[in-house]
Amino acid sequence: MPMKPPRICSCGRKVAFGVQCICQRERKIERDRKRPNANARGYDSKWQRASKEFLSRPENRFCACGCGRIADCVDHKQAHKGDMRLFWDRSNWRPMAIICNTRKAIREEGGFGRS
Repeated sequence: MPMKPPRICSCGRKVAFGVQCICQRERKIERDRKRPNANARGYDSKWQRASKEFLSRPENRFCACGCGRIADCVDHKQAHKGDMRLFWDRSNWRPMAIICNTRKAIREEGGFGRS
């Protein structure tokens, strides 16, 4: 089976196919270091109680994407990006399975919330 050729990273380094460049790893570490923790972003005990109550409603049992999975997290339809009014707006909430929520984040927000 033929191997794929190496690629050139945006920093100019030659990188083997399927391997992350050193500069990309360093940028990720720096981004993660600067990002506030979940509690500081609003996902505290108040959120845990509210999301648990939201998911306990019969109409919120299944994932909103239509996959048929049991919903196990609350998704913000529109990313709140730190806007607490939008964060707590229940009309912006929908039930989702974690796998579907992750896929949505990657597709719409550039991967795990990064833009």
